[in-house]
Amino acid sequence: MQEQGTSGGAARVGGLIAGASARVKLEKKRAAAAYPPPGKPLEGISPGEWQLQGYVDETGFLPQNCPVRPLGYDGENFYFVDTMGQVFNTGDSALGVERLQKLFAGHEDFLYWAWPAKDVKKMFADPGFKSERVRRDLFAACRARGAWTMSDTVRGRGAWRDDQGNLLLHCGDAMWIDGQLEDTGEYDGYFYPRRPRSFEPWAEPVKQEDNPATQLFEILRTWNFARGDIDVMFLVGWIGVAMLGGALEWRPSVFLVGDAGTGKSELFGKNGLIRSVLGRMMVATTNATEAGLYQLVGHDSVPIAIDELEGEDGQDQAQKVIKMARDAASGSVRIRGGQNHKGVEFQAQSSFAFSGINPPPIPPANLTRLVIIEMMPLKVTSNKAPVLSAAETVGPRLLRILADGWQDLEYKLDQYYAILREAGHNSRGQKTFGTFLALAHTLIGDDGLKKLGLPCEANSDTYKWAEWLKPDALPELEGGGETWRQAIEFILTSEIQAYAGGVRKTVAEVIEDLRDGRGDSSHEVAFNDTRTMLGHADLGLLSAGKAGYILAVPLSSKKLGRALMDTPFGDPGGNGSWKWALRRAPPQIVSRDIDAGGAPDNRIRIAGRRTRCLFIHLRQFEAST
Repeated sequence: MQEQGTSGGAARVGGLIAGASARVKLEKKRAAAAYPPPGKPLEGISPGEWQLQGYVDETGFLPQNCPVRPLGYDGENFYFVDTMGQVFNTGDSALGVERLQKLFAGHEDFLYWAWPAKDVKKMFADPGFKSERVRRDLFAACRARGAWTMSDTVRGRGAWRDDQGNLLLHCGDAMWIDGQLEDTGEYDGYFYPRRPRSFEPWAEPVKQEDNPATQLFEILRTWNFARGDIDVMFLVGWIGVAMLGGALEWRPSVFLVGDAGTGKSELFGKNGLIRSVLGRMMVATTNATEAGLYQLVGHDSVPIAIDELEGEDGQDQAQKVIKMARDAASGSVRIRGGQNHKGVEFQAQSSFAFSGINPPPIPPANLTRLVIIEMMPLKVTSNKAPVLSAAETVGPRLLRILADGWQDLEYKLDQYYAILREAGHNSRGQKTFGTFLALAHTLIGDDGLKKLGLPCEANSDTYKWAEWLKPDALPELEGGGETWRQAIEFILTSEIQAYAGGVRKTVAEVIEDLRDGRGDSSHEVAFNDTRTMLGHADLGLLSAGKAGYILAVPLSSKKLGRALMDTPFGDPGGNGSWKWALRRAPPQIVSRDIDAGGAPDNRIRIAGRRTRCLFIHLRQFEAST
């Protein structure tokens, strides 16, 4: 695709110049203070006399303008902001001379002035500092600041929101706040440490004619996605979610599935299209472990791309990583064991992009936070993959569009939630699919959507998303739904460990045989035979006459617990969670008791024992599906 006209090129050059100018201003702010030679006064105060002169900071224990700032303490750990703008934790190691030099790296002359080791006259020839006094004052300053933990207050690279709901962007070595580059540090009670540089938003607002999202959409169309433009819209939306990660209340992920030759590497690989957009902002890896990702990402909210997450490679580990993405969708706090038997809190707030040929089984609860993008064989029209114009500026320009559209994003989210609600989606479906649509809309813009032939407000056809994304037609929602319904389905499809007609049948098959009148026996004999067969699964059967049959499910049962072991409801000890799920069903489908001679009771005899049960009214259940 040809690059846009000279006006677009001039705008990009202007943006680059403005960005460089902002960097120069930031570096001037960061310029290190000039300290006097050892033994000389600072601000008219002789070395070591700052306390006598009242030249102290807000804690009362450190000099004003100390290059090291106290953050607080947690047990025997004391936390500081070192001269590199990062968190310095004393930990269990001694805070000796070498560690103090690291803490004050590049500012040793301040140590010589504040805590001189000898007479002022001797300091110039042989400078030094008294480490015990430095430690004393540093620890006292932390005590004055109060208790502090990294898990609650440290925010790494990525997007965040302040207490007023405004957008803050941590760009690694700088902050982007209200359109300006600022130094990292403390803002509104949170600490943003200096990290490796990512990219910051474009220095100037991006005009529609210079918006790269439209070209990005057209390039993504050259892949062969199963749902066409719908999947392209989800991918563009994922880029928006990836960039705004920690600032969003909900951050769904994507899973790209396709055989070799479908273009997964060209899309998400090391030199792929998405990597060229997100650059150093994105963490890309293969064969990742949950623990490794936590250590690598830390407090960042950057996007994570994991290639080759296959079903045959370490099912348990793959499930842990997918569970991590599930928790990251809502920012749930996860606690892991740490050193000295102390728990360590992690709060993943990243959006994930998985890809693979044979993905591992994904439980319904995890699928509701994912969009599955199926990649079909490429329709080859050229041996050369399409490339973005001025690719190195695409990410910053898209990030600027998101930043400028932040205040309107809540409206767009509500708009798409309402559209999907009309289509029959529950709140989870609204959040997952609606978030992608709203972010894609923000990036592309109304004019861009119209140009691409997509539903937009200008054409009054946004209702089409409801038609295209009906819950029943989405593979992501297969097997989902209410947990009570899942529990009933698993019970009905569980295999009875006894033979009927020379084969083992499921609970549903045995009941179906009774309904169809299969066999030569009378109905009464067939009913008793069916009840005996179900007793082998520790289930009971009751007849409600014209209302059909009632399946009695014991509240606890080792047999049933073992039969459901491969489901979320099983337990070898017989105390599975199926009873809690069934209790949430509508009372006309699952009742807690039955009429036993004029009085309600929940106890019936199953396989020779009297036990408490819940009662599934099968005809009503089938009518609800």
